[in-house]
Amino acid sequence: MKAELEEVRLLLAQGRTRQARRALDELRAAGKVTKSEQWRIHELYGAIFHDLADAEGAAAAYSNAAQADQYLRSQREHYSNYLFALHYLPGITADELRQQMMSYRGLYRGEEPLAPRGPVSHERLRIGFLASDFLDSSSARFYEPLLTGLDASAYTVYLYALSDREDEFTRLLQSAGLTWRSLQGMSIRQGAETIRWDEIDILVDLAGHADGGMTLMLMGLQPAPVQICGIGWFDTTGLPAVDAFLTDAVMDPEAEEGGFCEQLLRLPTGFCFEPTAAMREQQRLRAKRETLTFGSFLNFMKINQPVMECWRQILLSMPDSRLIVQDTTRLPERCQEMQARFERAGLPMERIEVRPGNDHYLADYQQIDIMLDSFPYPGGAAAATALYMGVPVVALNGDHHSARLSASLLTAAGHPEWIASSMEAYVQTALQLASDRSSLQRIQQHLRQELEQSLLMDRQQYCASFQQTCRRLWQDKGDYTL
Repeated sequence: MKAELEEVRLLLAQGRTRQARRALDELRAAGKVTKSEQWRIHELYGAIFHDLADAEGAAAAYSNAAQADQYLRSQREHYSNYLFALHYLPGITADELRQQMMSYRGLYRGEEPLAPRGPVSHERLRIGFLASDFLDSSSARFYEPLLTGLDASAYTVYLYALSDREDEFTRLLQSAGLTWRSLQGMSIRQGAETIRWDEIDILVDLAGHADGGMTLMLMGLQPAPVQICGIGWFDTTGLPAVDAFLTDAVMDPEAEEGGFCEQLLRLPTGFCFEPTAAMREQQRLRAKRETLTFGSFLNFMKINQPVMECWRQILLSMPDSRLIVQDTTRLPERCQEMQARFERAGLPMERIEVRPGNDHYLADYQQIDIMLDSFPYPGGAAAATALYMGVPVVALNGDHHSARLSASLLTAAGHPEWIASSMEAYVQTALQLASDRSSLQRIQQHLRQELEQSLLMDRQQYCASFQQTCRRLWQDKGDYTL
């Protein structure tokens, strides 16, 4: 059976997703899969459903893989993938989501953390940032300010990557004088011991349940006396070893305490956006087209039936408008699947263009007048990028942390008027923005300058508030006096 499974993986790597599914269906129907190998089948179904932008199918497959797996490490990985996939689903309530997140701790029963460290004292707090890698990514646009902007006279910064992969952004960080460690090839315990050896005071997990929750497995061994999660993850970790979570008052109002097992660290803004050099080079041009164009440049996994219904109403209310939907992957079968879903949802297909991702996506923002965000899992970095590229974003505020990411970004950007409180308001906000073309063009021309002067790009303020928060947290939970 090993050869058959490798064939399915090869088909997935080649982007032949439907063929991979047929091969897996046939393998399963032939009864060749032993009970001990069932989890491998479910894991592959999870990858297939992901590549077909089927969030519900992916969640079910990863849940099945976690239940069938006999190996704790991969069982945790499957469950993290399951928890991640749940955030795409429109039908799950905040309470149901919270219960599933909290159940993750059950996979750490009996876990033996590292022994408490011996007496240490540092003149500067040692802050470690932990991630799967430090390649350029959507998350990197939000954590770069912290990695390079902390006060060097008060903090020593360490970076821990689970992978040894590098790109231009990685090398930029390495040249900034930060202490760099690759944990590639180490066991989870060896990685945790490496962090302990460096005597890290505060460890910040930038990934959470993303990438299979591998960073959380390190956090579970408690290599640092104070541990924080945030930026690259958007919900409670469910892991008691994590002391605190970075957020703001928009994503987590004080009246709604109780959704996290971590202490909430509310900064003035939940994020600080740092554009790339390529983004800065792209300037918004004055549009000369007659047809107003809506857009949505995001992971197709985030597009669900309620989102499509809102888009349908917007397009039907504006018969002279069009919609460009662009994925973050280059999988053609994903585009075919999404186009079929639009057709079934009754959208006017003659005015919709469905595209795969590409390398020149920044230039593609010139074709868009208004960006339509997704819900309950909003665009996040995609929303911030659109704003910086001069495109206003219409977003729907949700009822829990991850569903409020774009609301947080728009509030920090100074445009809370584009945040809708209901699906009906979402449609009306989009139509209102589109109704006055002269006003819309003025917004587009001035949006980047507004953003650069807003809290969303106030690097100095964001780093200062993070540092103050870390100091207070250390005073409460640290193991020596500053």
